Amino acid sequence: MWTASERFRDALSRWFLPGAVYTFVGAGGKTTAMKNVAAFLAEAGLKARLTTTTRVGIDEFEGFTISEVQGPADLARALLDDAPVMLIVGGTQPDAGKYLGIDPGTMDAAVIGSNTVLLVEGDGSRKRPMKVPESHEPVIPSNTATVFAVMGASAFGEPIDEAHCYNHQGALARLAGKAVFEPEAISVLAADPGGCRKGVLPDMAFRLLVNQGDLVRKRASASRALRLARERFGVRGALVSFQKGELYDITED
Repeated sequence: MWTASERFRDALSRWFLPGAVYTFVGAGGKTTAMKNVAAFLAEAGLKARLTTTTRVGIDEFEGFTISEVQGPADLARALLDDAPVMLIVGGTQPDAGKYLGIDPGTMDAAVIGSNTVLLVEGDGSRKRPMKVPESHEPVIPSNTATVFAVMGASAFGEPIDEAHCYNHQGALARLAGKAVFEPEAISVLAADPGGCRKGVLPDMAFRLLVNQGDLVRKRASASRALRLARERFGVRGALVSFQKGELYDITED
């Protein structure tokens, strides 16, 4: 019998193959997810590159090797660099405490080496556990192999309000008659082309990742939501804790 940690590592080894681009959207711990995936890949002997099409906090990447790029040539050099883990940015806004993202057109033409994985944060959530994208987001590079939609289990069973959801009015509009993040509502958002699947192209794989699975009291509703998403809409997913590096439930073929 595998431990939750062993199941987590096995899943990462199957989800993140070298030579490809993977984009994270949603809420509930995207940045933590990307950093922990990058650490796992580096431990496995691969090069991990992290970037964004929006903005990320400077303080969230303290201690990281940073490369600022201004075009395809700069990006190519950053991808080829020997550093095992690197954050690639398009600039810095010191007053805002943010790194700027890279133009998605630049990433679209990137050549990802056979020993390299590029992880992209495609939107922001202002640290809320749930979100519905605004009209201008997410920004997903067209060469993305898999889009990972992240949700935070801490919002499950809680009101659909500003405290628990970025753009909660958008969530209420898409979930007419719902006032709480119950399993059925969560499964609908997971499959909604205006929700978690917004911007996902037909040739991109898609997977729902429910983070914060270490919150034991939320696991039953999270597992129920994952199963509804799989049975009703064909959305594969998993219940994990990126902070602890554990996998608790998974719905795959």
